[in-house]
Amino acid sequence: MTSNWKEYKIEDLNIQVIDGDRGKNYPNKQELLNSGDCLFLSAQNVTKKGFNFSETQWITKEKDSILRNGKLSYGDIVITTRGTVGNVALYSNDIKYTDVRINSGMLIVRCDETLSNKYLYFVLSSDFFAKKILLMQSGTAQPQLPKSHFLKMSIPLPPLETQQKIAKVLSAIDDKIELNNSINNNLEQQAQAIFKSWFVDFEPFGGTMP
Repeated sequence: MTSNWKEYKIEDLNIQVIDGDRGKNYPNKQELLNSGDCLFLSAQNVTKKGFNFSETQWITKEKDSILRNGKLSYGDIVITTRGTVGNVALYSNDIKYTDVRINSGMLIVRCDETLSNKYLYFVLSSDFFAKKILLMQSGTAQPQLPKSHFLKMSIPLPPLETQQKIAKVLSAIDDKIELNNSINNNLEQQAQAIFKSWFVDFEPFGGTMP
Protein backbone atom coordinates (compact mmCIF):
# COMPACT_ATOMS: atom_id res chain seq x y z
CA MET A 1 0.00 0.00 0.00
CA THR A 2 1.37 3.40 -0.92
CA SER A 3 2.42 5.63 1.96
CA ASN A 4 0.59 8.55 0.32
CA TRP A 5 -2.78 7.02 1.14
CA LYS A 6 -4.05 7.87 4.57
CA GLU A 7 -5.56 5.08 6.65
CA TYR A 8 -8.94 5.54 8.31
CA LYS A 9 -10.72 3.50 10.93
CA ILE A 10 -13.78 1.78 9.52
CA GLU A 11 -15.96 3.41 12.17
CA ASP A 12 -14.92 6.86 10.89
CA LEU A 13 -16.00 6.21 7.30
CA ASN A 14 -19.38 6.24 5.55
CA ILE A 15 -19.71 2.52 6.14
CA GLN A 16 -22.52 0.66 7.86
CA VAL A 17 -21.48 -2.51 9.67
CA ILE A 18 -24.54 -4.65 10.31
CA ASP A 19 -24.94 -7.71 12.54
CA GLY A 20 -27.17 -10.62 11.76
CA ASP A 21 -30.27 -10.99 13.93
CA ARG A 22 -29.27 -12.71 17.18
CA GLY A 23 -32.56 -12.38 19.03
CA LYS A 24 -35.22 -14.86 20.08
CA ASN A 25 -36.43 -15.25 16.49
CA TYR A 26 -33.08 -16.57 15.22
CA PRO A 27 -33.81 -19.78 13.26
CA ASN A 28 -33.08 -23.10 14.94
CA LYS A 29 -31.88 -26.21 13.09
CA GLN A 30 -35.42 -27.43 12.46
CA GLU A 31 -36.27 -24.13 10.75
CA LEU A 32 -33.38 -24.38 8.28
CA LEU A 33 -34.78 -26.04 5.16
CA ASN A 34 -33.53 -27.53 1.89
CA SER A 35 -35.68 -25.03 0.02
CA GLY A 36 -37.63 -21.94 0.90
CA ASP A 37 -38.11 -18.24 0.26
CA CYS A 38 -35.00 -16.68 1.82
CA LEU A 39 -31.45 -18.02 1.56
CA PHE A 40 -29.88 -18.17 5.02
CA LEU A 41 -26.11 -18.11 4.67
CA SER A 42 -23.92 -20.69 6.38
CA ALA A 43 -20.16 -20.52 6.90
CA GLN A 44 -19.73 -22.82 3.88
CA ASN A 45 -21.30 -20.20 1.61
CA VAL A 46 -18.63 -17.55 2.31
CA THR A 47 -15.16 -18.70 1.28
CA LYS A 48 -11.76 -17.16 0.66
CA LYS A 49 -12.76 -17.00 -3.01
CA GLY A 50 -16.15 -15.37 -2.45
CA PHE A 51 -19.59 -16.97 -2.38
CA ASN A 52 -20.10 -20.68 -2.90
CA PHE A 53 -23.71 -21.80 -3.29
CA SER A 54 -23.09 -25.50 -3.93
CA GLU A 55 -25.01 -26.23 -0.71
CA THR A 56 -27.74 -23.93 0.58
CA GLN A 57 -30.15 -23.66 3.48
CA TRP A 58 -33.37 -21.68 3.54
CA ILE A 59 -35.99 -20.16 5.80
CA THR A 60 -39.65 -19.49 5.10
CA LYS A 61 -41.09 -16.13 4.11
CA GLU A 62 -42.81 -15.97 7.49
CA LYS A 63 -39.55 -16.52 9.36
CA ASP A 64 -37.78 -13.97 7.20
CA SER A 65 -40.43 -11.35 7.98
CA ILE A 66 -39.88 -11.48 11.75
CA LEU A 67 -36.09 -11.21 11.62
CA ARG A 68 -34.64 -7.74 11.95
CA ASN A 69 -31.01 -7.17 10.97
CA GLY A 70 -28.98 -9.12 8.47
CA LYS A 71 -30.76 -8.82 5.11
CA LEU A 72 -28.42 -8.30 2.16
CA SER A 73 -28.74 -5.60 -0.49
CA TYR A 74 -26.88 -5.76 -3.79
CA GLY A 75 -23.43 -4.23 -3.40
CA ASP A 76 -23.03 -5.40 0.20
CA ILE A 77 -19.91 -7.17 1.42
CA VAL A 78 -20.10 -10.13 3.81
CA ILE A 79 -17.25 -11.03 6.18
CA THR A 80 -17.16 -14.06 8.46
CA THR A 81 -16.45 -13.28 12.11
CA ARG A 82 -16.62 -16.60 13.96
CA GLY A 83 -14.83 -19.91 13.44
CA THR A 84 -13.19 -19.28 10.09
CA VAL A 85 -12.63 -15.54 10.45
CA GLY A 86 -12.04 -13.15 7.57
CA ASN A 87 -13.61 -14.87 4.57
CA VAL A 88 -15.11 -12.16 2.38
CA ALA A 89 -17.69 -12.16 -0.42
CA LEU A 90 -19.31 -9.45 -2.53
CA TYR A 91 -23.07 -9.66 -3.08
CA SER A 92 -23.00 -8.49 -6.69
CA ASN A 93 -25.89 -7.99 -9.10
CA ASP A 94 -25.11 -11.19 -11.00
CA ILE A 95 -26.01 -13.39 -8.01
CA LYS A 96 -29.39 -14.95 -8.72
CA TYR A 97 -30.59 -15.11 -5.11
CA THR A 98 -32.53 -11.94 -4.28
CA ASP A 99 -33.53 -12.70 -0.67
CA VAL A 100 -30.46 -13.49 1.41
CA ARG A 101 -29.65 -13.20 5.12
CA ILE A 102 -26.39 -13.60 7.00
CA ASN A 103 -26.07 -15.80 10.05
CA SER A 104 -24.89 -14.65 13.47
CA GLY A 105 -21.24 -15.36 12.65
CA MET A 106 -21.06 -12.74 9.91
CA LEU A 107 -21.18 -9.00 9.35
CA ILE A 108 -22.58 -6.97 6.47
CA VAL A 109 -20.33 -4.12 5.31
CA ARG A 110 -22.30 -1.52 3.36
CA CYS A 111 -20.85 1.71 1.97
CA ASP A 112 -22.43 4.69 0.24
CA GLU A 113 -21.55 6.27 -3.11
CA THR A 114 -18.57 8.15 -1.64
CA LEU A 115 -16.68 4.84 -1.52
CA SER A 116 -16.16 2.08 -4.08
CA ASN A 117 -17.65 -1.13 -2.71
CA LYS A 118 -15.46 -3.18 -5.04
CA TYR A 119 -12.33 -1.42 -3.78
CA LEU A 120 -13.48 -2.05 -0.23
CA TYR A 121 -14.08 -5.72 -1.08
CA PHE A 122 -10.55 -6.12 -2.45
CA VAL A 123 -9.05 -4.44 0.63
CA LEU A 124 -11.03 -6.60 3.07
CA SER A 125 -10.14 -9.79 1.17
CA SER A 126 -6.43 -8.93 0.86
CA ASP A 127 -3.53 -10.60 2.68
CA PHE A 128 -2.75 -7.12 4.02
CA PHE A 129 -6.09 -7.01 5.86
CA ALA A 130 -5.95 -10.70 6.84
CA LYS A 131 -2.80 -9.98 8.85
CA LYS A 132 -4.62 -7.19 10.66
CA ILE A 133 -7.50 -9.54 11.48
CA LEU A 134 -5.08 -11.97 13.15
CA LEU A 135 -4.05 -9.19 15.51
CA MET A 136 -7.64 -8.16 16.29
CA GLN A 137 -9.45 -11.48 16.62
CA SER A 138 -10.11 -13.08 20.00
CA GLY A 139 -10.69 -16.62 21.25
CA THR A 140 -8.58 -19.74 20.79
CA ALA A 141 -10.95 -22.72 20.56
CA GLN A 142 -13.22 -20.69 18.27
CA PRO A 143 -11.64 -17.50 16.89
CA GLN A 144 -13.91 -14.47 16.71
CA LEU A 145 -13.76 -10.97 15.32
CA PRO A 146 -16.22 -8.90 17.38
CA LYS A 147 -17.97 -6.07 15.57
CA SER A 148 -16.39 -3.58 17.99
CA HIS A 149 -12.91 -4.81 17.00
CA PHE A 150 -13.73 -4.72 13.30
CA LEU A 151 -14.88 -1.11 13.54
CA LYS A 152 -11.53 -0.12 15.06
CA MET A 153 -9.58 -1.60 12.14
CA SER A 154 -8.14 0.80 9.59
CA ILE A 155 -7.93 0.67 5.81
CA PRO A 156 -5.97 2.73 3.26
CA LEU A 157 -8.26 5.08 1.37
CA PRO A 158 -7.15 6.81 -1.84
CA PRO A 159 -9.46 9.25 -3.68
CA LEU A 160 -12.64 7.72 -5.10
CA GLU A 161 -11.38 7.87 -8.69
CA THR A 162 -8.27 5.92 -7.68
CA GLN A 163 -10.39 3.40 -5.77
CA GLN A 164 -12.43 2.79 -8.91
CA LYS A 165 -9.33 2.36 -11.07
CA ILE A 166 -7.83 -0.13 -8.63
CA ALA A 167 -11.10 -2.06 -8.45
CA LYS A 168 -11.33 -2.17 -12.26
CA VAL A 169 -7.83 -3.61 -12.62
CA LEU A 170 -8.29 -6.20 -9.87
CA SER A 171 -11.74 -7.17 -11.20
CA ALA A 172 -10.23 -7.80 -14.63
CA ILE A 173 -7.58 -10.05 -13.07
CA ASP A 174 -10.26 -11.92 -11.11
CA ASP A 175 -12.24 -12.44 -14.32
CA LYS A 176 -9.16 -13.90 -16.05
CA ILE A 177 -8.50 -16.22 -13.11
CA GLU A 178 -12.12 -17.39 -13.18
CA LEU A 179 -11.94 -17.98 -16.94
CA ASN A 180 -8.69 -19.93 -16.61
CA ASN A 181 -10.17 -22.04 -13.82
CA SER A 182 -13.20 -22.74 -15.99
CA ILE A 183 -10.96 -23.77 -18.91
CA ASN A 184 -8.85 -25.98 -16.63
CA ASN A 185 -11.97 -27.63 -15.18
CA ASN A 186 -13.28 -28.26 -18.69
CA LEU A 187 -9.96 -29.77 -19.79
CA GLU A 188 -9.89 -31.96 -16.69
CA GLN A 189 -13.40 -33.21 -17.45
CA GLN A 190 -12.37 -33.97 -21.03
CA ALA A 191 -9.30 -35.86 -19.82
CA GLN A 192 -11.40 -37.90 -17.38
CA ALA A 193 -13.92 -38.69 -20.12
CA ILE A 194 -11.13 -39.85 -22.46
CA PHE A 195 -9.55 -41.94 -19.70
CA LYS A 196 -12.91 -43.60 -18.99
CA SER A 197 -13.52 -44.16 -22.70
CA TRP A 198 -10.17 -45.87 -23.23
CA PHE A 199 -9.48 -47.71 -20.00
CA VAL A 200 -12.91 -48.36 -18.48
CA ASP A 201 -15.27 -48.69 -21.43
CA PHE A 202 -12.47 -49.97 -23.75
CA GLU A 203 -13.65 -47.91 -26.69
CA PRO A 204 -11.33 -47.70 -29.73
CA PHE A 205 -9.16 -44.67 -30.35
CA GLY A 206 -9.03 -43.64 -34.01
CA GLY A 207 -10.45 -47.00 -34.95
CA THR A 208 -7.93 -48.96 -32.87
CA MET A 209 -7.35 -49.56 -29.20
CA PRO A 210 -4.59 -47.38 -27.68
